[in-house]
Amino acid sequence: MRKIHKEIFDYHEHSNEIFNLIRNEDWAVFLNSNNKIFTEQRYDIISAQPIKKIITYQNATIIEEKGSKQVFRDDPISIVNDVMKDEFHNDHKDLPFTGGAIGYFSYDLGNKIESIKKTPYDDLDIPILAFGIYEWAIIIDHLKKEIILIYKTKTDLINSLIDKISSKSFSKIKDDNLKITNKCTSNLTYDEYIEKFNRIKSYIEKGDCYQINFSQRFSFDYTGDTWNIYNKLLPTYHSPYSVYINYPFVKILSYSPERFLNIDNDFVQTKPIKGTRPMIYDKLRDSAIKKDLLLSKKDRAENLMIVDLLRNDLGKNCEYGSINVKSLFDIETFANVHHLVSTIEGKISKKSNIFNLINGCFPGGSITGAPKIRAMQIINELEPNARSIYCGSIGYISSNKKADLNIAIRTMIAINKKIYFWGGGGIVYDSNAESEYQETLDKIKPILDIFESNVLQFPKKLG
Repeated sequence: MRKIHKEIFDYHEHSNEIFNLIRNEDWAVFLNSNNKIFTEQRYDIISAQPIKKIITYQNATIIEEKGSKQVFRDDPISIVNDVMKDEFHNDHKDLPFTGGAIGYFSYDLGNKIESIKKTPYDDLDIPILAFGIYEWAIIIDHLKKEIILIYKTKTDLINSLIDKISSKSFSKIKDDNLKITNKCTSNLTYDEYIEKFNRIKSYIEKGDCYQINFSQRFSFDYTGDTWNIYNKLLPTYHSPYSVYINYPFVKILSYSPERFLNIDNDFVQTKPIKGTRPMIYDKLRDSAIKKDLLLSKKDRAENLMIVDLLRNDLGKNCEYGSINVKSLFDIETFANVHHLVSTIEGKISKKSNIFNLINGCFPGGSITGAPKIRAMQIINELEPNARSIYCGSIGYISSNKKADLNIAIRTMIAINKKIYFWGGGGIVYDSNAESEYQETLDKIKPILDIFESNVLQFPKKLG
C-alpha cells in the first residue's frame, strides 16, 4: 500500500465553495453533512478523478481503468469488494476517509440481490451501481474546524487545490436563472394512487405483508445548472447525509436525513426513519404535532416493525448477542418535517466483512416494508417505474475500514434536462389513503417551493 499523505489547512465553513473548485472534474463527488458538528456526522468529503470506475448495468459490470475496460458477470457488490480488498489498512483511524470507494447502490440492485425476477419498467436506464475508487479527498471537519487534504500522489490538480485552499481562493456560488419549463407531473394520477393503496391494504388484510413503503415519482423539465439547484435547496433541507455527484450519465442531488449503515472497523450502526409529520412555524402547534408523532400508536408500531426487520438483517453478519437497540422512537426535525427515528448497533462477525454486511442489509428495510422480500415484490407490482437511485444508498467505503451510507430519500436525479424525484411513505393496516397521499406531497413541497408556487399539476391536491 502506498503512503497516504496528509496536509491540514485553516477551516472554511462553506464546503460547497470548496467543491465549487472541482465540480466539473471527472466524477466529482460531494458528501455534505451541512455543517453538523455532532461527533457521528461532522465531516464533509470532496473528491474527483477516480483511478478506477465500477459501473453495473442489469447484466454486466464494467471496470474502467487508464482507458481500458473489463467486463464481469459476477455479483456487483462482490466486485467492489474484490477491487478494494488489497486497499484495506489499519492506519489513520482518526480520519473518516483515507481513499476508497464513493458512489451509489441503486434500489433496483436489491432485486438482483434477492433474486426477484418481476421488476417494473426502467425507463431511465442508468447504472444500478456506480462507484469510483478515489485516491485523494478534501475532508472538512466541522467539529475541529479544519480542512484536511489526503492524497497518495501529488498531481497537478492536488497542487492547484493546495494553492487555492491555502490562499482561500474560493468562488461564490452563482445564482443562475433556474426555471421549470413545464408543469410538474407524477407517474400516478390521484385515482391510480388510491386504487394501488387499496390493493396494498388488501394484501395487508390477507396477511401477505405488514407494511409497504409505496411511492410516486414526480418530474419536470428545467433550465439552469443542477449544481445551483442543489445549493438553492440546501438552506431548506439542511440534512446530514446530503450528496451532490456529477456523473456524465446522471447528476445526483440528495438531501437525505437517513443513515443506512455507518461502519467503523467491526462496529455498525443503522438509523431507520419511520413516522413523519409536517413541521409548522408556530411553536405551540408544532409542539403538539411532535407530541402527536411521538405518541402515535400507528407510527410507533410501523417504526418497531422496521427495527425488528433491521435487527434481523444485521444479525446475518453480526456476532450473536451483539445487536442492541440504542434508542427507540427519537424525534428528529429536518427542514419541513419531523421524523420518528430509532438507532440499532451491532458488532460485525469476524467471519464477515463490510461488503457482506451491505449485501445482507440492502435495500434498507425502512424503504421496503415488512417482510422485506414480499414487500419488494408488491412494490415492483404496483409502482409503474423502477425506483433507480431513489431508496438506494449513496456514500463511501474507506480503505481504513470505515463506511457511511445514506438511504437515498429526498433525492433528485437529473438526466437530459429533466429532473426526477420521489415522495413515499409506509402503508400499514390502519393507514388512511388521503393522509398517505398528502404525506407524499409534504415531502416534495420544498423542491416545488424553490421554483414557482403553481408548478404542481395533479387531478387532486389536498390541503
